[in-house]
Amino acid sequence: MSKRTRVAGIVAFALGIVVLIFVFAIAYSMFTSPAEELLSPKGGQNSSLTAVGLGNILVMLLVRILLLFVMTLAGSLIASRGIQLYLGASRGTASGGGRTPDA
Repeated sequence: MSKRTRVAGIVAFALGIVVLIFVFAIAYSMFTSPAEELLSPKGGQNSSLTAVGLGNILVMLLVRILLLFVMTLAGSLIASRGIQLYLGASRGTASGGGRTPDA
């Protein structure tokens, strides 16, 4: 059982790291794209920007940033739990499987 727990810990850690890499790639592409792409929802030229249009764009940008924050938090928590699971399984193996000696 300890070997399965250790493997599950490694898999969870790797999944968390993959989520974090995905989030950083999205954030990098979002912050390096030209402003025209961010101001136009379809990526085309938008010559007439209205107050309502700018408000919608601002809300969409804030939602994207909030989602990036949530995904970063989720990836960090997944990776942290994977490390805890792996180390917990390692401690159980080193101390005799977590069993107490009979007195």
